Amino acid sequence: MLKGLIAWWLAQLVSLLPARWRSRDHSLPDAIVAEPAGDGFALRLRRRRRESALGRFALDEPGLRAAAAAVRGRRGGPAVLRFASATLLEREVVLPLAAERELEQVLRYEMDRFTPFGAEEVFWTAEPVARDRATGRLRVRLSLVPRAAVAPMLQALGRIGAAPAALEAALPGGVRAIPLGGDHGRARRQRRVVSAAATVCAGLALVAVALPFVTQSLALDAVDARIAALRPRVTLAEALRRRIAANTNGADVIAAESARLGDALQALAALTEILPDDTYLTNFALRQRHLTIDGQSAAAPRLIGLLSADPTILNPAFAAPVMRTENGRADLFSIHAELSP
Repeated sequence: MLKGLIAWWLAQLVSLLPARWRSRDHSLPDAIVAEPAGDGFALRLRRRRRESALGRFALDEPGLRAAAAAVRGRRGGPAVLRFASATLLEREVVLPLAAERELEQVLRYEMDRFTPFGAEEVFWTAEPVARDRATGRLRVRLSLVPRAAVAPMLQALGRIGAAPAALEAALPGGVRAIPLGGDHGRARRQRRVVSAAATVCAGLALVAVALPFVTQSLALDAVDARIAALRPRVTLAEALRRRIAANTNGADVIAAESARLGDALQALAALTEILPDDTYLTNFALRQRHLTIDGQSAAAPRLIGLLSADPTILNPAFAAPVMRTENGRADLFSIHAELSP
């Protein structure tokens, strides 16, 4: 549920951006772009997502010298080779979820099982597309280009001093980039870091918005729980008062029994006044003036001194060793005492 809420929140934030910023092409780096053109190749200079033509060149020696002169001194970033989308081969593979940590090594080892090629025969990259934690499965999109299909162009570009750092293929959903030189694992990790950072930022923003409401809700729940715990005692007290009001003849009997056994209401009132706000009771027992109270307090040892200072409470003492709660924020205590006549 939280993951879905975060995804919705990110989608809402992205929808506020201008359309040109939401385009996937905005992530394309500045580069010298080479692409096959007839019997030769064309060079273009890409800066800030705009491209300008540098010319078309043949693959012979004069053409390569002219291409080298065209790119000499250009500061367009690294070179990339753009190829037809038909050259790109893609498929989805299913792996155990645990393989994601070492995805590059696993796919390199299993390449000949998933494709007709060995890992050394292709340029490739991989991207997780879905994770099924219930079944422990990971769906991965594997994109690859046979080395033989782009080898002539790579050799030609290397000779003119513009060895490509990546391959690019234009697809309907954006541009698929395949880093060269073994950097596809690094690029995939960088994308994961950026994605994780965006998720963390969105989560922090969501927490900042929801925290006041959650805190207020927890406080209200705590108050409701305390009211519910005291309701039986309040009901009993109200019932006793009604009986006293309806039958005045029993007042003397009640007074006599209270004098002999102790007044529970008086004891509750005294404890309410004596005990600090960070203390609450989980058990209250009064039998023939012998009082037993159990509960939690931020500092239980001080309770003995507070009870001893009240004349209605006699001989307060711990009935059991004081213990700390599991979270270490309070003391658990059990105290015996007597009520004064």
